[in-house]
Amino acid sequence: MQSPGKTVEGSAHGTGPSTATGDETGRALRLPFDAFDLSEGEVRDRFRWARKQGKPGWLWPEADIGAWRLALVQIEEAIRQVVGGSRSAMLEGDIPAVGLACYTSCTGPLLGWWVREGRLSVSPPLAALLDLHLRHNQIRTERMQAEARHLVGALTDRGIDVAVLKGAHTGPAYFADPATRCASDIDLLVRPEQAPPAEEVLRSHHIVERSRAARESSWMPADMRPEPRSLMLTHADDPWSIDLHISLNLPVSSGAPLAALDRAQPMNSSQSWAPVPAAKTLPQPLLLLHLAVHASAGLQNLTLLRLVELHLVIQRDLASGILQWGQFLVLAEQIEVLGFVYPALRLCENLAPGTIAQPVLDRCARAAPSGVVRVVSRLTPATAQRIDRNSLSEYLMWTRGWRDVARLIGRDLIPTTSSWKAFWSIYDRRLWRVLRGKISR
Repeated sequence: MQSPGKTVEGSAHGTGPSTATGDETGRALRLPFDAFDLSEGEVRDRFRWARKQGKPGWLWPEADIGAWRLALVQIEEAIRQVVGGSRSAMLEGDIPAVGLACYTSCTGPLLGWWVREGRLSVSPPLAALLDLHLRHNQIRTERMQAEARHLVGALTDRGIDVAVLKGAHTGPAYFADPATRCASDIDLLVRPEQAPPAEEVLRSHHIVERSRAARESSWMPADMRPEPRSLMLTHADDPWSIDLHISLNLPVSSGAPLAALDRAQPMNSSQSWAPVPAAKTLPQPLLLLHLAVHASAGLQNLTLLRLVELHLVIQRDLASGILQWGQFLVLAEQIEVLGFVYPALRLCENLAPGTIAQPVLDRCARAAPSGVVRVVSRLTPATAQRIDRNSLSEYLMWTRGWRDVARLIGRDLIPTTSSWKAFWSIYDRRLWRVLRGKISR
């Protein structure tokens, strides 16, 4: 298996910061575009190895988990310095570990942009690696944005109401450059009764269904390779999907009630999506509620990038007056989702102090299950995301009593799926986790 960092030119394990920043650093040491490419067979081998280790999300047998965790802490501190306005922000550490942490936290392109802009100082080898992250995602983002414009235009031309969600909206609207916001899919919301004609539009554009759940279906271009091209960065040719939602409601856990965002009537939005004005985006404060609930829905979603996204959205919309904390609290309590946003908002405030008013955090904490508050109190922005392990307290954190616990365990014992292949895949992963003893307290 290919080892991360082997292809980094120069001192791949250098840790000292460089006084050079900006474009000149990236040009002084540039990595080949295919430096971390993997074949389909290599990718499948890594997934097979990870599953048999009982940790299906940890795909790097050559990487040290401790070094990866330390790199996440170093990235968190660098982000805190930059968003806090420091003129001397720097990032240093073991290059392969930092590169892997950039990939898993989805921050590589953002950090690469900050290096180019002179807002972050790094060593020349790390500058080259972050530049590669950014170059790949620039190409990928341009392709996905073009496809989003094309498909949304086709849908609205058919008279289908469409709301553009998450990265396809926030990337261009809130980030300095859309390529600094990694995305794995294009999320679109349509009215349930308009889902059949929307699916017809996708099929007419040679996009095929890959999976279906109660509130969404996932689609992918028919000729797209389903395996990622790299497992060290978001590759320009990595697969992406169109996720067609018929509801904003989100399950944060099998043992918790749905976060019923549909109660806010998202399809009644009057906010236009700039590339295709006939389409909509979510208005504030629903936009923030949706982003925060989605980030909180499972610790695997609490990436550093999502926390940065929340900071950027809150910072800009508070300044413009589009977002007001009073209205946020009123809507959150009205549709009963206030407790669901607590993990994301608490950790966003930890990453960028001063982003969220303390009374708002206090109200959210009171509305959240006590288990959620306890778990989040032990987390940091760098340690929140779960890839390599889960604990029993994290597994149960959204439950409120034995009835919820029984519901959670029951749904996990008998997962809801219409496919025997998917059913066996779930149990196969769980068997290896039990054999390897990876569920820990």
